This record gives sequence, structure tokens and C-alpha cells, in this order.
Amino acid sequence: MADTLPEMGFASSLDEAERTTLGQFGAFLDLSDGDVLIEEGIEQNALFLIIMGTFHVQTETTGRAVLLGSLKSGDSVGEVNIFDTGKASASVVSKSISQVWKIDRNQLEQYLEAHPKAAAQLLVSIATQLSKRLRKTNEKVAMAREAMLDSF
Repeated sequence: MADTLPEMGFASSLDEAERTTLGQFGAFLDLSDGDVLIEEGIEQNALFLIIMGTFHVQTETTGRAVLLGSLKSGDSVGEVNIFDTGKASASVVSKSISQVWKIDRNQLEQYLEAHPKAAAQLLVSIATQLSKRLRKTNEKVAMAREAMLDSF
């Protein structure tokens, strides 16, 4: 598996040869419990696919750590900043021995130029995951707003 992405997450729409090729444009990273993958407030321009392990997404904007969610094998993180580079809005911390695959904006652009057909499938898959995440967030905001209005 050193250079081949597994059939999971945004890579699931690609065949084995395409996943192998894509894997060569990025890097596999091994992390330990407590390692910070993404640090809140730091410039971030990479996309990550979680191969194995568990991660917590947390923010400290209120002055204390607030858990926003958990990520597991097959999940991705960094989709927003790969397209719109900027400072990370939350930290992502490994909560186990983990492995991720990372591709930065420059590497992704090189892949897009070299493999446009597979890259189109990849981008549609990433957009689909972002859309699902946005839909869930909208539902949570609507529920929170309704709960707040009901409390008055």
C-alpha cells in the first residue's frame, strides 16, 4: 500500500491504477496519538484522506477546547483549504496510531494537468462529500436555532 490509495473516501470512484497514480502525487504520513495533523489558525493548503485511525476536530475560539466532531478511516479533511487556501478554522488531532494520505494544492494541480479524466472523477467525489457535509451542517444549525427559539 506504500504508493496505492485504498478504495475509500474520495478515492473510491477511481480504479486501482488511478488510485496508484494519484497516491504518487501525495505522501503517506504516519501519526501517533496526540499528533496534530492540522493546527487551528495556521495556513493550510492540503487535503487529507484518513487511511486508518481516529481524529478529533476541535476549536479553541471560545478560549477552551470544544470538540466539533470525529473523523475515521475513509473520511477526508482539508477540502475547503485545498480550493480556498487560508488559515485552518479548527485543529485536527490524532487520537490513535493513524495513517493519512496528504496532497497539497500544487500537487493536486499537477495531477489535474497530467490526468484530467481521473481528476474530474476525483473532484466530483470531493464536491459530493463537501455537499453532504454542508447539508448536515445546515440541518444542525436549523435544529440549534429551533431549540434556541423554543427556549424563550
